[in-house]
Amino acid sequence: MNTDKILTGWNTWDTYSATTYVHMPEGYGVRIGLKEYLRGQYLQYPNIGRLGETDEKIRPGLHAYDGSYTELELEWRRIALKIQTAVRDDSLIIRIEPMSNTTRFIPSIVLEGAVLWNMPAVCRKDEQGIVWDAGGKTKRLQLISGVQNDDTYMPVSGPFVSIQLDQAVCFSIGEKYTPEQADEIIRENKEKMLTYASEKYKDYAQAWIGMQTSLAWNLIYDSKNKRPMINVSRLWNIDRGGYALFCWDNFFMGFMAAIDAPELGKNNIIENLKEVEELGFVPNGSFGNGRKSFDRSQPPVGTMCVWEVYKMDKDEEFLKEAFDLLLRWNRWWMEKRYNGGLLSWGSDDYDNKWEMDGIHETFGASLESGMDNSPMYIPEEVYFNPEKNILELWDVALNSMYIYDCEHLADIAGILGRNEEKELRERAEAFKKLLPRLWNEELGIYCNYKTDEQKFSTVLSPCNFYALMTGLPDDRQAERMMKEHFMNPEEFYGDWIMPSIARNHPMYPENTYWRGRIWAPLNFLVYMGMRRYEGLPETRILVDKSMELFMKEWTEHGHVHENYNSENGYGDDVLNSDRNYAWGGLLVLMTLMEEGLA
Repeated sequence: MNTDKILTGWNTWDTYSATTYVHMPEGYGVRIGLKEYLRGQYLQYPNIGRLGETDEKIRPGLHAYDGSYTELELEWRRIALKIQTAVRDDSLIIRIEPMSNTTRFIPSIVLEGAVLWNMPAVCRKDEQGIVWDAGGKTKRLQLISGVQNDDTYMPVSGPFVSIQLDQAVCFSIGEKYTPEQADEIIRENKEKMLTYASEKYKDYAQAWIGMQTSLAWNLIYDSKNKRPMINVSRLWNIDRGGYALFCWDNFFMGFMAAIDAPELGKNNIIENLKEVEELGFVPNGSFGNGRKSFDRSQPPVGTMCVWEVYKMDKDEEFLKEAFDLLLRWNRWWMEKRYNGGLLSWGSDDYDNKWEMDGIHETFGASLESGMDNSPMYIPEEVYFNPEKNILELWDVALNSMYIYDCEHLADIAGILGRNEEKELRERAEAFKKLLPRLWNEELGIYCNYKTDEQKFSTVLSPCNFYALMTGLPDDRQAERMMKEHFMNPEEFYGDWIMPSIARNHPMYPENTYWRGRIWAPLNFLVYMGMRRYEGLPETRILVDKSMELFMKEWTEHGHVHENYNSENGYGDDVLNSDRNYAWGGLLVLMTLMEEGLA
């Protein structure tokens, strides 16, 4: 993908700070810090989602993908402020408004000139203020409103300007504007975003804003590979060397972004797929510090996301770029995870076990499923075969997604005129002949099958519904799955749905990660199956309840959570549910798809 158009202009490219605004491709910018004078503490790298009692709290607001408008609210040490930014003709305008200060000391806003990622730009200070020289051009920081102070005791090493925050502070980088002009540009750019949301998404505009906001605030520049990336969460990047790719997470985020920013979304998908060039598969995780999940992949949803994005604009060049990588990954499942008829999750032997948890054991295979501590994949429930590197379990979810992968990859091959179409269709048919063996007539649902014990596993999760995406369940089977399980309040139905394990499972009350909490990708993949069955009333129930779940925390707190409590609908009740985890937007995507808006 050509990313030149994406990596252009002002945006919040720095993963380490949500209040650093950088101009690309030159890499120069301004870092906004905050100093309080009760204890003399300095906040240099504010970021979204920190949970410590003394940490800053940021509520992210509107954020255009192209950086033309952003807003956020920040609270720290009894000080609260709002930051808005707008771009006009390659000039950046930033307005910082104090919202409250319950100390008797006036804090300072610190505007630190910066050059990031060892770029060749130069930042300097002269008698008039901060100046940047880059790409043959000179840009100057222009103070529009606010009063400078003479505090030089700042823990920064470059040029800076310190401004007291007892009134609104406004400045620009580039053209100088009057306060009235700056306010008008900010208002116009914000209104443009709101109008777009209202006209395109109508009654669901606020929900779309929540989905899009989380994606845009997680857009960063990966300087190691010189690429833009939407990552799961800024905080996950910091201790992993600057960026963190997670297989199915990043595919889903590319899909969501492509609805409104096609090139950005497609780039996210292709960059994720490029991992196949080295490993033959998309790893569970790939990080800036060089660590990768060399032993395992994650759910094969790449073709699903490529196919859905292709349907938006029929871009065959995008299909061409993705096809060979998807095909190689598709074949990898057969080479590494084939278990005498169907596929099983696994973890290959890899000698650097200190790099990653669970290598070549049950937990590693569970991680490949994407459902890390799920009761479906614990040693007490399923045997890991170290000679075959797999769980002795034919898995409903994996095989349903793989059939979907084969069929739609065959569709792509047909469009591109590739001769692998026959191979893929034959593979899909072979798996479709065997998948019905996972139908448990006694329970009325597809179940995982223990291949070593030759019996069903009766641990139920949303994954048992994935068989619907193959179209194999007949109307009678689909009705039983809905009536006896989906609508069963002892299993999956309730005020908040769908829990990641049935409510009557003994591990459900643990309410930790994949033991009872609600996860957006599970709801979404169940929806992808349900939508194949026209007129299924439970589809609307899933869609509406997913939207309600998303809006609860987004409206109250501005959070898009990694997972949610299935008893009260909150994400904040535990510490291991990131508050700005972009795939939470899948809860909204279902409604947009159902309403024909995406």
